[in-house]
Amino acid sequence: MNQPTRPSRAPQILVAEDSPTQAQRLRYLLEQQGYHVTTAADGALALEAARASRPALIVSDVMMPEMTGYELCRRIKSDPDLQAIPVVLVTTLSDPQDVIRGLECGADNFILKPYETEGLLRRVKFLLSNNRPPPGAQLEVVFRGQKHRITADRGQILNLLLSTYEAAVERNSELTATRDALRRTNLELQQLTQALEDRVRERTSELERSNEQVRQAQQALIQQERLRALGQMASGIAHDINNAISPISLYTDMLLDHEPGVTPSGREHLETIQRAIDDVARTVARMREFYRPQEPQLQLGDIEINPLVLQVIDLTRARWSDQPQRAGIMIELRTQLAAGLPTVRGAENEIRDALTNLIFNAVDALASGGVIEVRTAMTPTGMVQLEVSDTGVGMDEETRKRCLEPFFTTKGERGTGLGLAMVYGMAQRHRAALEIDSLRGRGTTLRLHFPAGAGTARAVPGFIPTAEPPRSLRILVIDDDTLLSQSLSNALQGEGHLVTVADGGQAGIDAFQPGHFDIVITDLGMPYVDGRQVARAIRSASPATPIIMLTGWGRSLQAEGAPPEVDRVLDKPPRLGELRATLAELTKDA
Repeated sequence: MNQPTRPSRAPQILVAEDSPTQAQRLRYLLEQQGYHVTTAADGALALEAARASRPALIVSDVMMPEMTGYELCRRIKSDPDLQAIPVVLVTTLSDPQDVIRGLECGADNFILKPYETEGLLRRVKFLLSNNRPPPGAQLEVVFRGQKHRITADRGQILNLLLSTYEAAVERNSELTATRDALRRTNLELQQLTQALEDRVRERTSELERSNEQVRQAQQALIQQERLRALGQMASGIAHDINNAISPISLYTDMLLDHEPGVTPSGREHLETIQRAIDDVARTVARMREFYRPQEPQLQLGDIEINPLVLQVIDLTRARWSDQPQRAGIMIELRTQLAAGLPTVRGAENEIRDALTNLIFNAVDALASGGVIEVRTAMTPTGMVQLEVSDTGVGMDEETRKRCLEPFFTTKGERGTGLGLAMVYGMAQRHRAALEIDSLRGRGTTLRLHFPAGAGTARAVPGFIPTAEPPRSLRILVIDDDTLLSQSLSNALQGEGHLVTVADGGQAGIDAFQPGHFDIVITDLGMPYVDGRQVARAIRSASPATPIIMLTGWGRSLQAEGAPPEVDRVLDKPPRLGELRATLAELTKDA
């Protein structure tokens, strides 16, 4: 291995480099060749060191803080005492303008970063030799439309050409390797692109199908949650209404049962009031039908769909025949009923109400007349199909998607937006599928698919009215509604009972004493201490005392499960006959 030739004398080389790593590398390479090396961290320090030590050669980075390599070179070359010192600028040669700037400053050579050791040492050796050519004449260089005056000798030009050539060779090698790599990458990319396009086409159809299924499921879930929220709101409203009409119901029953002097006309008026109260109670109960899971107290039966259809058609005749004819509008109602259909297990009144709503909606869609057709059939999957279609105005897609939403209507002030929502609630409770087909200007078809013979009947807990009222009882009535508790007290006292009234849950617990009361009647919803807490406290103090819970949430409470401490749950508004029978039943063994 050839050893590097060391100079007989050790020239001093000043390295100006702000990077400690680069400065250390240069120092190591030059000291290995026998040169004496000093370093400066920026241009200003390098200039001070040059004036102090007069080095044989200065190697300077171009980009440094405080003072750049260009400025350092310019000052060296403009100082009569230092201008003979060769200056090598270390640069990336990223732009020919960098070279011109260096020549303008008087630089003797350029070294390209990253540099090779042999090239660096060759330039250092050349610049330190004694046979360097003298400075050349002034040259004028035009670059990018600008004139530059530089002083350059043949050595500088040769070194510049050499540096540029080496940089070009290196860059060309890099570009060739990059070009080959790009060709390979491009080929691979084309293959991957083709495979990806095939995969995208394959997956697109799958995603479209999946998105449609998700959209339908999402719409169904949104609809279900809206109805659930509305049902919860309606339940609270129903509770308040039931509380308000309870005193009316009780006093009406009292007048009918205990006032023999009421005139026939007055009795007729009272009976009308009682029927109106019953209608209000049924209407309030229907408010919860937007969404309500099938409750165990629903009276289920085996329903024959065809007779039910004929019954509803007859009941609605005035709406689809008489009233339109008076307005000069002709509506024809046709039936196509399949024979031999199996029965459907469900609540007959709910299915009847749903079919009534569908016929009314069809009539509203036939403002200029047309045809309504009611059809029944047996589907290939064993479902009983009930279908109502009309030749009316139909619905666009947006309306069809929203028509099941509560309070959504296209009828203006004539519509409530509750009809189809109630139909949807009925379908949910009967596990029936609901389909809607409609086109603008082509009419609408609404289809219900009921499971044949599905479900099991659950009898509603009933009460057998007693011929004689029960014996006189000591009754504790607990309710925070003063009007209701007072009317209940008056009704019970009219039956011959001794009644104590407590105006809230805690007051009722404080008033109760074991052995002092034969039975307790308590409200459910009360502030601070509710009916459940009252029942637990009384049952703990006197396990044998019967407890009746009277509440506007009676049906919901029975569906969820009454508290175990309660013997009976009664709906508001209470009926005096039902209350009388319950008292007799719960105290018959006392």
